[in-house]
Amino acid sequence: MKNKKNAIVHLVSFGILCAGFVLTRYIFFDIHGMKQLPLILFLCGIAVIGIAFLAKAKQVSVLTALAYIIGFTAGAIFQTDGVDAGGGRTNNLWIIWTVVFVCFIVAAVIMEIIAARKKKSNPET
Repeated sequence: MKNKKNAIVHLVSFGILCAGFVLTRYIFFDIHGMKQLPLILFLCGIAVIGIAFLAKAKQVSVLTALAYIIGFTAGAIFQTDGVDAGGGRTNNLWIIWTVVFVCFIVAAVIMEIIAARKKKSNPET
């Protein structure tokens, strides 16, 4: 039963990640204009969810899927346009999106480690 619940949590997380990818890559393309970064972050998310599945780390899986969407949303809200020294246009949406995505994953891993240590030191809960 525990393995089934673990698989369901990770499959739902994967579904959320896929939905986020489709939305950001195709539906909201006009907001960011990027083709490669959404795919790179999506593939990283798949890898993290796969590792989390093997490690039975549900929080990591769920937060990875949500981080993809939250990172894009934060980037879209807080992005700024600028001009570089050569006169080219710049935008920092991709930086915000990537940093939020990575920070959420790192925070989730830390939460899983703390929860595992707490459970190990207090086995009756």
